[in-house]
Amino acid sequence: MLYHLQGKIIGFGENYLLLSVGPLGLKVSVTQNTLKEVKDYTEEEICLQTYLHIQENKWEIFGFLEEKERSAFVLLLGCRGIGPKAALNILSVLSPARLKKIALGEESVLSLQQVPGIGAKSADRILVELKEKLSQMGNWYEAGQGVNQRILEYTHEDLFDALKNLGYRAGEIQMAITQSATLPATLSEAVKQLLRLLGRG
Repeated sequence: MLYHLQGKIIGFGENYLLLSVGPLGLKVSVTQNTLKEVKDYTEEEICLQTYLHIQENKWEIFGFLEEKERSAFVLLLGCRGIGPKAALNILSVLSPARLKKIALGEESVLSLQQVPGIGAKSADRILVELKEKLSQMGNWYEAGQGVNQRILEYTHEDLFDALKNLGYRAGEIQMAITQSATLPATLSEAVKQLLRLLGRG
């Protein structure tokens, strides 16, 4: 396994950097966050944690500044329907800590829809996968973030359907969910919370 690369940055692209490692010049795909972090380090030496993705006719190197970001990338690759490009897009929008918050129900699943190409159904599917892989997210915390094992017992679609059955439009529902920084663990409590925001609680 290609565990890490150490070398000088000699160029940048939209979602990659060029790294000079000895006599080799390597293209390394990275998240937008990594690009921002290293943009001022041209011709300076850096060390990237790496993942080598091998397909039948293609080898691609992915690089990460932190081990937990690489761990998040590998975990996302284990989710149904998520390939390297989608995993990189997700980590360009959501940090490993935020992914863990989504799995725990501390952040709305709607955050996943901020990622290009991910709609409501895909977000719900990824949420289910993240919950199943929660035990693999051991150190994915931001500084000062405590441990909270509360996990949502319903999907984004469940919540939408429940409120649609009460006569609310999708736009109203999404706005109420967006205004809720934290959603309760059970569907009934989540519905009650959003009804209060919608003016019927």
